[in-house]
Amino acid sequence: MTVAAPVPSAAAPAHPLVIDPCLARFERAIEAARDLAIPTVEADAVRSDAAARLGFPSDAYVVALVGGTGVGKSSLLNALAGTEVSRASVRRPTTARPVGWVPQAAGDELGELLDWLGVAPDDVHETSSAELGRVAILDLPDLDSTSADHRERVEAILPRIDAVVWVTDPEKYADAVLHDDFLVRWLPRLARQLVVVNKADRLTPDEAEAVRRDLERDLTRLATGGDRAGRVPPVPVILTSATGGDAGTDALRRWLAEQVEAKQVVRARLIATIRDAVASLALAAGVDPTKPARPLLDRDDRRRAADGATTALLRVVDLPTLERQAVAATRARARARGAGPLGGLTSRLYRWSGRQARVADPIAFLARWRERGSLAPAVEPIRAAVAEPLRMAPAGTRQLLARSVAADGLERSLGRAVDRAVALRDEVPTSRVWPVIGLLQTVATLALVVTAIWVVLWVFVKFPVDSVALPVVGRMPTPFVALVVVLAAGYLLARLLGLHAGWIGRRWAHRLAADIRSNVEREVERAGFEGIDVTEANRLALWESARRIGEDCPAD
Repeated sequence: MTVAAPVPSAAAPAHPLVIDPCLARFERAIEAARDLAIPTVEADAVRSDAAARLGFPSDAYVVALVGGTGVGKSSLLNALAGTEVSRASVRRPTTARPVGWVPQAAGDELGELLDWLGVAPDDVHETSSAELGRVAILDLPDLDSTSADHRERVEAILPRIDAVVWVTDPEKYADAVLHDDFLVRWLPRLARQLVVVNKADRLTPDEAEAVRRDLERDLTRLATGGDRAGRVPPVPVILTSATGGDAGTDALRRWLAEQVEAKQVVRARLIATIRDAVASLALAAGVDPTKPARPLLDRDDRRRAADGATTALLRVVDLPTLERQAVAATRARARARGAGPLGGLTSRLYRWSGRQARVADPIAFLARWRERGSLAPAVEPIRAAVAEPLRMAPAGTRQLLARSVAADGLERSLGRAVDRAVALRDEVPTSRVWPVIGLLQTVATLALVVTAIWVVLWVFVKFPVDSVALPVVGRMPTPFVALVVVLAAGYLLARLLGLHAGWIGRRWAHRLAADIRSNVEREVERAGFEGIDVTEANRLALWESARRIGEDCPAD
């Protein structure tokens, strides 16, 4: 059965209960859990019910009598009311629908709230007694009824009740349905609750005390078991008898009549439910707010995986060949600008033949990086690093992580990362020295032409020339000496140009390789672990919400 949640009328007074910081923290926890693929159906229902409950007046709160078949819930309610409000019978189950007993002074303002709880107007009874204050009491159907819809009604209404009296008897106080299906789930979600062992008049005082101690021990076990330790307040246990006269219900009456403000009860109820819902989300995500936050992937393992992937990618990019290409490209540009007329012609032939594009074009070389190998070796270090976190992660998170490190997706991400890393905008470097050397080479070339003509005239035309006395070799014709000097000067200028271009080229090549290396490292860190980082951010947000929920949702 699903109980619809009507929107409170605009005429209803604003609820004085303000828990906005608590709801905001709860909202962040739900968003983080949803991003982690953790089911949030129950948390969404808690949030919806809390918003709806805050729209109703808080001058009265609702307590429900919940228990199994034949434990005497209806008899207890009748004993409290002093008249037959809920029909009790030996035929079980008797209560098929929730029955309410409300203070007359609060009857009108509780109408919409009871309607939201699924209590039909015909099943609401008013009392003029002021003994119990502004408390509305509901007798719910039996939680272990043979009629399935009875239990469904109980489970639909319980999330919206402000306080609960769990009713049992000497025969059913250890019943598995009560303990395993209801108490274990609802103890952490109710700030105000009581356990009543009805029909205690059938026991001797010693037997009754033994039952009470056994039940307290069981409640302590339920309250401290598993992840519930520290989240469940002590629940009092009382013995009563609906058929034992007024004295039989005095303890229950006193508990109901305690001077507790309704808004405090409602606030405590909402906060307890929200805190338990956040704790459940954290547990489902494998997050323990009582301990320091730990990443899914250890920092050292992540670093090693990134290094392994980067090394594999750089092997495909081939940085040593890139550096040789960069140096060759720098020297080619130097020849074009500083080798004189003959060097310029040689440079054009070098470029037109296509050789320069093959061995001296680092930009084109980088653009063809995918042709030199597979990305599979780069994927494996990342997948290996995530294997253990993947095994330990909850089911929903495990699916997210598995998708984030799927081989095809990782290869695409890493491929795009390398494309971004090698998208160079640097031009081949140049130097102001090269045009000066080029000018000197031009002069040397002209001098070479002149001296060559001089030598031809001297050799073939017998043009008279002087001679120059040289050490060791003796006297040599001046044209021949001039030719040797010009050739030596041209060679030295060419060597100077080559050395200078090589120095600049190597510097550029090293910078180019270093930039690509750092770019690839950065892109691998971003692209290779992008899915893990998103998961980590959501886990951290959920951990923080669960850890700080007590600050934003302090218990009264």
